[in-house]
Amino acid sequence: MFKAVLDDVGLLRESFNAIAEIVDEGTFSIKKDGISLVCPDRAVIAVVDFLILPTAFESYTCDKDVEVGLNIPRMLQFIKKAKSDDKLILGLDENEDRFELTLEGKTIRQFAIPIISVAEQEMQDLSRFKFENSAELDPSILKEGVENGALISDGISIKLSKDSLVLRAEGDSSYTQIKIDSGNPQLYSLNSKGEIIARYSIEYLSKMLKASKLTDKVKIELNNDYPLHLEFMIRDKVKLGFILAPRIEE
Repeated sequence: MFKAVLDDVGLLRESFNAIAEIVDEGTFSIKKDGISLVCPDRAVIAVVDFLILPTAFESYTCDKDVEVGLNIPRMLQFIKKAKSDDKLILGLDENEDRFELTLEGKTIRQFAIPIISVAEQEMQDLSRFKFENSAELDPSILKEGVENGALISDGISIKLSKDSLVLRAEGDSSYTQIKIDSGNPQLYSLNSKGEIIARYSIEYLSKMLKASKLTDKVKIELNNDYPLHLEFMIRDKVKLGFILAPRIEE
């Protein structure tokens, strides 16, 4: 039996808002220690790494591990029907191969979607990525840098040094840049072993940053011309991470 009651529906709504921008279907792993999804996009440029813990729920019951393939945009459509005072109840009808969602408030609304077979994609162990440089900052800074960069380019460089973080995009005879120094209250931590720079897709970063409504802190990890790890986390509740391949200049 699986049943989970969530009183803060925004945790799933804001997570799925970002996830649905990267992948449209995936296999969720439902276990006693939480619900997780690790899934690459179809172009294998980005990977979603999602976990919602039992402590995020008002109640959580899972008596056996199950793997459930779901259409994520369809799930999101139903979750968005929640009103501010609704509780979201998740469940499984294994006899009918359906995933069930119930919104319980002044009225009770029930939805069910079929469990689907998701095409298996080769997945690499995410623990193989070794990040030596990181920063924690207000996601509004990263979002502004990406939005500014989109005006002139499709890629943005992230540069870390021991005392600053720089977001820079360059176009034909033009550029846009945001620099934030250590000590700035919106830069919560900075750990760099030297000058580190890598360039990433603005389109993908824009999609991932939809998760910024989850929390007022985002952690970025990177090395020179190396994949980017972007992580939004609410302690003891939700972790939503993304791995994004770098754009290497020829």
